[in-house]
Amino acid sequence: MSILLVFLGGMIGAVARFEVSHLLNGKSDYPLGTAAANISGGLLLGILIRLQEIVRLEDWLWLLLAAGFCGGYTTYSTFSYEVLHLIEQGQWKKGLVYAGTSLILTVAGLFFILYI
Repeated sequence: MSILLVFLGGMIGAVARFEVSHLLNGKSDYPLGTAAANISGGLLLGILIRLQEIVRLEDWLWLLLAAGFCGGYTTYSTFSYEVLHLIEQGQWKKGLVYAGTSLILTVAGLFFILYI
């Protein structure tokens, strides 16, 4: 049953990430959709962790949302490809800014949810 819950959450998360990327990527030459998915996914995971500490989420809900949805929604592999692609196109500054801001904002979002 655990695998089914993670699978279902991951499937929904992957579709949500696709929609966010489809909506936001292409509006600029910055991969905004992937950044938005990773940052908002980090925030959501922080909220789930905090809820887990406060009210103890049911195991099935944790598997569905934290392991499944957040795992499918955030996308480190696409992020890595986009950074490399920017660098290969000679846009190394934009690639480094994208990598740095994505990492800093994702970690800061999680920190904010957990500690503030």
